[in-house]
Amino acid sequence: MRDHLVEFAEHIADIESIRQIERTIDTDGRILIANEWSVRQVLPSALRTMFKVDKFSWIDRNRWDEATRICSWAIEPAVLAEHIACSGQTHFSAAMGSRGTRVTFTGELDIRPALLAALGSLGPILSGFIESIVTTMIPRNLRAVAEAAAEFGARHRG
Repeated sequence: MRDHLVEFAEHIADIESIRQIERTIDTDGRILIANEWSVRQVLPSALRTMFKVDKFSWIDRNRWDEATRICSWAIEPAVLAEHIACSGQTHFSAAMGSRGTRVTFTGELDIRPALLAALGSLGPILSGFIESIVTTMIPRNLRAVAEAAAEFGARHRG
């Protein structure tokens, strides 16, 4: 998943593109990667007008720790990043009977109340849109990436 994420974008229904914008190794040997994601889903017209953007995109910054098999990540939306915080971890462990890999995804979303108040009547629209992305689209996309990674691994093992 870590090394071929950009290739897997075509297997993810909601995602238009994934572009790796940074990759480094820290002093502890963990791999740090930043990817820019762009979704196919169009923003509601009220939000497109307000933010002067056509599509929703974000940058995910992740830290892969081989020793613990944990990827810690944070998502920075392209708009309103100062008002929205989203972060979590993806854990990789051996599946029962060592038949594959179990992937567990946990995360947190914080939408600052001041943002919703400032948006007035558009607050519920934005909140609903963000909630739908975080609770539906991101987990569905993670599953699609994990399945694409499994297929990729099966093709390249044999």
